Amino acid sequence: MRVISVLAVLILMASLAFGQNKPHAPLSQQKVCAEEARKAFNKSFKAEQDGVSYEFTSHYDAQANVCYVLVHGSGAVSKSSTPYVSYALFDAIEGRTYADYLWINSTQKKYWEVAPQICSVSPRGGDKVTCKSDDEFDQLIDKYFSIGK
Repeated sequence: MRVISVLAVLILMASLAFGQNKPHAPLSQQKVCAEEARKAFNKSFKAEQDGVSYEFTSHYDAQANVCYVLVHGSGAVSKSSTPYVSYALFDAIEGRTYADYLWINSTQKKYWEVAPQICSVSPRGGDKVTCKSDDEFDQLIDKYFSIGK
């Protein structure tokens, strides 16, 4: 019984240490990032446009000192009622785009039968990665930018 208790304590300590690999940004930096993300979003997007609703999420990466904005668009394009989903990940300050995803279903097929028209992620300092699905896109932006949908 004592071996199990010691083992449980060691596992708990290891899991706590593992979760502390990435530094967290101070709240002041996170707040500045959120404000800059809102400004960048409002400059380039409207909350509703042509039947598509847009929203954003901000994420400050303390290691890279970058304020990321993930913009999500979804809806049906008004003129044709065509289902539409998009994601764009960019730097709120510099405007550099790191990831793009665009899925439009104009074929009336099931959603899983239609590949995205655009699906790419460009890691900082790395080569562009082309993806084939929204799940793969989500995994890549989480892997390289610690921001998921």
